[in-house]
Amino acid sequence: MSATNRGSKRIASDFYATPISVVEKFLDNYAIKPGNILEPCAGNGNIIAAIRKKKYKNHITAVEIRGMEKDNLLNNGANIIYIEDFLNYKPPVEYKTIISNPPYSIALDIIKKCFEIASGDTEIIMLLRLAFLESKRRHQFWQGHPVNELHALSERPSFTGKGTDATAYAFFVWNNSSKQKINVI
Repeated sequence: MSATNRGSKRIASDFYATPISVVEKFLDNYAIKPGNILEPCAGNGNIIAAIRKKKYKNHITAVEIRGMEKDNLLNNGANIIYIEDFLNYKPPVEYKTIISNPPYSIALDIIKKCFEIASGDTEIIMLLRLAFLESKRRHQFWQGHPVNELHALSERPSFTGKGTDATAYAFFVWNNSSKQKINVI
């Protein structure tokens, strides 16, 4: 996801690699649950690589629509890889954590699918633009799915390697907590 050069042509499949350092910073401030992890829009595996760098031993399943990323996903620490559209994915196991940086153009659909496959104690973590909180189209979603934690990035990331992005981002966390928390990381 990237808002850099909004007037220019988008990258194919809306693929903008998540900087590993951004995920590491989040993981310095949030502990992932023990249990199976799902990365539903795994891209090249940078989120998985960051989880592994932080020494998490959880079993990680990666779902990625672009087959060319299979070797990257294996090298970055995915245990199982499905090359398919996540919106059609039927999970064979229960996941305790679902974490991703979904393509912004379909982020709401991805998040809804995550809620559809989540069990009662699954935490869902999404890296999104802060502006994802806005829009009439998402208003009803927010009424039924209030975010529990918002970890706003204090520095704008670069998803293209060509300078930082033009918008603010945060990790949105739904974890069934009765408390809401906002943290700037």
